[in-house]
Amino acid sequence: MVTHIPKADPVEYQKFFESTTADTISQVGNFVLESSQARIEAGIPTALIVVGPSNSTYTNIVRSVEAQLQEKLNVAVVNIVPSQIVNLKSALKFINNHVTNAALTTEEDGLPKLEQSSRRLNYDLQVLCDYVRSHSIAKVILVFYESEAFDGALLNDIIEVISSWHDRIPFVCLFGIKTSVELFQEKLHRMTIQRLHGAQFEVAQVDVDSVFKTVSSSKMEKVFWLGPGIIHLILQAQQHSIQSIASLTRSLQYAHMTHIFANPLSILLEDPLPAQPFQEELYEYVRNLDSFRQHVEDLLDQKNLDTARRLLHDNFFLHEQVEQGIKKSKRAIESLILAAELFASIQKSLNIRATEPWCNLYTKVMAGQLKDSAIVKDTLLVVRKLSSDAMATLLEDLADSPLPDILVLLNKVRQLQSENEGTEPLRSKHDTNYAGLRTTIVSHKVELSKQSASLSKQDLSYSEIVNRVDDILGKYLQEALITPQELFLHEILIYDFKSPHREVFAPKPRHAMERALSSPRDYLGCNCCKGTQHGLSTTHPVTSILYQLFLESGAIVNTSDLWSAFNTIVGSEENDDEDAEQERTL
Repeated sequence: MVTHIPKADPVEYQKFFESTTADTISQVGNFVLESSQARIEAGIPTALIVVGPSNSTYTNIVRSVEAQLQEKLNVAVVNIVPSQIVNLKSALKFINNHVTNAALTTEEDGLPKLEQSSRRLNYDLQVLCDYVRSHSIAKVILVFYESEAFDGALLNDIIEVISSWHDRIPFVCLFGIKTSVELFQEKLHRMTIQRLHGAQFEVAQVDVDSVFKTVSSSKMEKVFWLGPGIIHLILQAQQHSIQSIASLTRSLQYAHMTHIFANPLSILLEDPLPAQPFQEELYEYVRNLDSFRQHVEDLLDQKNLDTARRLLHDNFFLHEQVEQGIKKSKRAIESLILAAELFASIQKSLNIRATEPWCNLYTKVMAGQLKDSAIVKDTLLVVRKLSSDAMATLLEDLADSPLPDILVLLNKVRQLQSENEGTEPLRSKHDTNYAGLRTTIVSHKVELSKQSASLSKQDLSYSEIVNRVDDILGKYLQEALITPQELFLHEILIYDFKSPHREVFAPKPRHAMERALSSPRDYLGCNCCKGTQHGLSTTHPVTSILYQLFLESGAIVNTSDLWSAFNTIVGSEENDDEDAEQERTL
């Protein structure tokens, strides 16, 4: 088995979401801690958390806040969903039951006797008050999920009741709001709002690009990468249907786990590979890969017959070559992703309006479509036309990149800026502002041509720096932006199978049911239908026979004819059995 699981696992996704909501979690936790019983007249401490359309984000925030508070206080958390309560009595009963962990069925059963002299009803908050006092509970946090779905009158009644008990029970309310605070306040009466001491908290929205940047970042140690096909499929599902970020992360996690646990070649991702060879079937699988065949053909073209022969017949030699090939291809893909991130940072520094989102840029990079694309040519053209101030900003952003001589060129630009006596920044010869139009008359015809204005000595020096930057960027992108599908053993390092993901996240139950009814033998595995895979047969189940007759009946179904045909097929087998029994009797 593979001992090195990819870093983009559920733990990494959880850390990513915690990092995006860390400020909100800290603010809500501090708000709950600072709420004191000394401020009873101010109202019930209420946190209005605007989380957007995702319920999972609100759930993660509540869990993190609860864990943070449990380290400092003894708190009781009650999660309330609109479907769990229908009226005020059921709401109070639910709160009592959840806090005290008592299994109640009817009102007459009552709660366990916290005081020997009293027997109270299960919706009486005095029971909760006694329980909070006896167990030294510092906060009772009521967490309302899907706040917009609550009935306005019911919500007003709940707040009114718990407000009357706020001087004895330390209530704190958390409301998860998907729309806006203004729309939520419209459900509450003015008197109800006055009973709340509220604070609004905005949650930073996580978009698709942020998730993909986390998954495909070059800073994250990667074992393999997702291919353009599976990424396009996930993005298409995200665009065509309303899906949360949590469903997106589940799709990405499933893709990673599918490659690890459903692809036998993933065992070769272990680093380092064991010195002992694997099973013979695994090496036969490797020899049938398209990239392996192309590699052998290249060796034959190079007249390297001995190496090609050993790869085909020597498992030990193939084992070594596979390990070396995977490491080499892995370094090439890492350089490819780093070049894509560098290109994205250049676009961001240049403030280009038509900037490609990272998910689209990643798809093009993994498909090998970015190297000679128009977007790269246009970006380099903008770089050649930059002024000295914009060029200095760009080089500062690229100071930590693997590009050579960037710091040297940055110092030269700053030196030219300091020597510039004019008020305008330096410009290169590629800048169109220096180009003018020259008019000439030839044979009574007017001809227009471009003419470059004369450049100062400093502008010429700056133009040389611009040319050097353009050469460095162009050469780096040409070398790094390779086509991953041309790498040796790319099938092991790039997962790009669509069918497993489509069957799980885009199932077709209608197609499966129709196929089962049309070809029951494929699912039953019986031998009686072996010779009748298509068409009607008396050996098929009666449901399958009736379904096929229904398909043959057309748009208008005659029930009598349908029953007669069904009885003829099913009854023929029964008649044959009766005739055989009569013959045995005679």
